[in-house]
Amino acid sequence: MKRLAGKNAVVTGAASGAGRATSLLFAREGAAVACVDIDREMGEETVELIRDEGGDTVFIEADLASPSAIEAMAITCMEWRAEIHVLYNNAGIAERAEFEDISLDDWDRQMAVNLTAPFLCSQKLLPALKAANGASIIHHGSIDGVLGNPSLVAYSASKGGLQPLTHVMGYWLAPHGIRVNCINSGALRESSQGIPVRLTQDNRSGAPMSDVQRHATPLGRPGFVEEAADVALYLASDESSYVSGSVITLDGGRTGLTPGTF
Repeated sequence: MKRLAGKNAVVTGAASGAGRATSLLFAREGAAVACVDIDREMGEETVELIRDEGGDTVFIEADLASPSAIEAMAITCMEWRAEIHVLYNNAGIAERAEFEDISLDDWDRQMAVNLTAPFLCSQKLLPALKAANGASIIHHGSIDGVLGNPSLVAYSASKGGLQPLTHVMGYWLAPHGIRVNCINSGALRESSQGIPVRLTQDNRSGAPMSDVQRHATPLGRPGFVEEAADVALYLASDESSYVSGSVITLDGGRTGLTPGTF
């Protein structure tokens, strides 16, 4: 039996990377999927890939830096399906800059998309999540939000907020049968299915994992976006029915070590 049979899912940042990989996997496992993204062309491409495999899907264009756009997106989702069983808050943006060079506009936009949007998407979709009588909210965090990345200052700070948000949302939403968890990923740089990875300029340019990152990662390789999708599927499915308020690290063992000790 398919692991998400009969369920409805909303995936943000569905046009590329882990969002596209997860949208495809959710659909293959039986879910109807609302694919949300600011990029209409690539978002529609994700939808077509799902439909080509016989999946049930819809594309919803939304700029998640805008609270009004999030509210409109939520209304559209709830018109599409009255019950939402899975919300994957995956959308994220990351811009490299030294601390002194970050503009307030860049800071605000990364905060809006990476931290405020997961809060607002969850809040605005809450009626449909409650109606599901058992739902799962998944945030896509980052190990940079735990340790901090000096070249991704605003990204690190914004992703850092997702960990306590996961804990407190898990507390407040438990009475409604809604589980809340977070995936803290490391260097998701590749795809086994040819899915474009676009989070950073390095990703967009196709630059390989640096020797420094590879040496710091015990598994000695970058992560695949499909591996993030596999973890999201576990958290979306009934297999994780007693998992809530948790953070799962997906980084090849990188944060399991004390830096500089080997």
